[in-house]
Amino acid sequence: MSRMVSRRTHRRISAVAAAAILAGSQALAHSWYPAWCCSDHDCRELGGVRGETVTETEDGYRLWDGRLIRRENAKPSPDRHFHMCEEPTTRAIVCFFAPQGQS
Repeated sequence: MSRMVSRRTHRRISAVAAAAILAGSQALAHSWYPAWCCSDHDCRELGGVRGETVTETEDGYRLWDGRLIRRENAKPSPDRHFHMCEEPTTRAIVCFFAPQGQS
């Protein structure tokens, strides 16, 4: 009987540990976004796989949906990828991060 309790306890501890690891890795993915941009909730890396392409133009950065982010409004991306923080209801762009020297 004590072996069953021990196994159940071990499984619960393992499940809690796995959940903590997964939650921690997601927090790390957002850890560099400034809190004032989106409080770590509405920021994401833009993905060409999802059709979220960015084209560098003379005026700035043109998004896949036609929106333009002026060059002076873009912040440097620390990981060489495009990122955007967007208000979920209005889709207003709060922050936009662009890799330096490439599009």
